[in-house]
Amino acid sequence: MMIRGNFETELREIKTKILEMGQVVEMALQHSLDGFRTNDHVVLDTVIRNDQKVNQYELQINESVTLLIAKQQPVASDLRKLIVALKISSDLERIGDLAVDIAKVGKRVKPSELDIYRDHLIAISERATEMLSRAIAAYYHSDVLKAQKIATLDDTVDRMYAEFIQNLFQIQDSQNHLETAINLAFIGRYIERIADYATNLAECIVYEVNGQYFDLN
Repeated sequence: MMIRGNFETELREIKTKILEMGQVVEMALQHSLDGFRTNDHVVLDTVIRNDQKVNQYELQINESVTLLIAKQQPVASDLRKLIVALKISSDLERIGDLAVDIAKVGKRVKPSELDIYRDHLIAISERATEMLSRAIAAYYHSDVLKAQKIATLDDTVDRMYAEFIQNLFQIQDSQNHLETAINLAFIGRYIERIADYATNLAECIVYEVNGQYFDLN
């Protein structure tokens, strides 16, 4: 029983570390979007510079999971939890990378007549960040119902993103506007990918709890 108790304790510590990582990623994403919205290069540079912190979290979680597998040789249901922990930390790291990508491209987007599209992107990003926040909370509490509801938000993001791209490339104007439109399209794609990763997190939660994989996309 002591061995089992140790396993549960260490698993909770891993989940707590993933929660911390998720909060760091959420903050990076929010700062990246705020810096993009306000054209604040200081904030955007901070997001880029702090990316290493997210990478360190993933390495620590990977090491903890590997060590726990080696020590405990977990049964199938426990092994599934550890595999999910690895997958979620990997997806969170990729979301962190996308936040950095938004910051890098955001530095190239200058205020212009196309700022209305910047506002459109922020509206889409609000849905994506909500998905991420819900997914992290659902994982920590193993809440399958909350995880499943994330898919409905992904449909909203997909629809908003498609409308955004369609409207954006109706622009017929100067070379400067074309360059801005391309950069905005990149940022839109990064936000859409973040929503996809949040949906992936939701799928992992369902798999961890039920032992079955469901495609929520």
